[in-house]
Amino acid sequence: MAKASNRIDGLRLRHLRVLELIDEHRSLRAVGQVLNRTQPAVSQMVKDLEYAFGVELVARSVRGVGLTPAGHVALERARSGLSSLDQLAAELKISPSPILRIGTNPALIFNLLPATLRILDAGNNAVRYRVSAGVVGDILRELWDGRIDCYVGRIDWNHIPKTVMPSLRHDPLTHTDLVLACSKNHPLAGRSDIDIAELADWPWLLPPAESNNRIALETELRNHGVILPQPMLELNAGPGSLLTLTHEMQVLTLTPRFMLESRLAVGEVVALNIPGFALPEIQVGFVTLAEYETMASVRNFRQALRQAAEALTGEYGRPCQLANSDPL
Repeated sequence: MAKASNRIDGLRLRHLRVLELIDEHRSLRAVGQVLNRTQPAVSQMVKDLEYAFGVELVARSVRGVGLTPAGHVALERARSGLSSLDQLAAELKISPSPILRIGTNPALIFNLLPATLRILDAGNNAVRYRVSAGVVGDILRELWDGRIDCYVGRIDWNHIPKTVMPSLRHDPLTHTDLVLACSKNHPLAGRSDIDIAELADWPWLLPPAESNNRIALETELRNHGVILPQPMLELNAGPGSLLTLTHEMQVLTLTPRFMLESRLAVGEVVALNIPGFALPEIQVGFVTLAEYETMASVRNFRQALRQAAEALTGEYGRPCQLANSDPL
């Protein structure tokens, strides 16, 4: 173990950059031009990397060079480290105060995230926060590429590369129902005898076809022999926008149940009661990389997040067992 550590200690940042450039250019000569190094010097850097890690990272052929499977794993981990260093350099130029980069889903901006920041007393905290909201897959990719420090939101494990799994740390936080909803003035509001087939007769306001929620809706309808009609309006925006338009229009939509308790919807947009119709629960969790979990800002945010989730669970979800630093 000591010998391996000594080998790695001899590496420099440019050694890790070499993997990134080889993956991009597929040529040692082109990599040398970018780094202002000769081709033999680049070859030596590759040998240094392979000696340090004890595995072949670069495969050579008549068509050029490329990363081996081990090389791709090394690149994925190196990218997060290189991105963190770039972020650190940018922060120090602006302010000595650390910035915690958080990725999330738009729905959580209405409840869990502000509750967490209140616990942290963010306005009087030396740490600054930068929040990115977006599609689950895109935001998680930013995490393992090192562009954010942690993620809180829905997690689609089926779309996370197996090579990334060992480097992730996960806390399950809470879960909530995914429900169909409409304006309180809609003809279906308040009815307890809605037939599932009736849903095809009404105009819909829905997120894009590739969204997890819409896929779940279409699957459940097909399970009952119903084909979802083309939506009257497809909206590529957060659930807040969906609820605002649902309040103003005679349409059906779907939303996490806790959104119906937000100020945007409370009393104005209601869940439909449809016997025999059940959409899958939405699991909400916290994820970070193993190398980030010891950062003070990540630790404090994680703890506050767990407190906020416990407090909010009784309001819009059902309790779930919270885990401690679960490696995946």
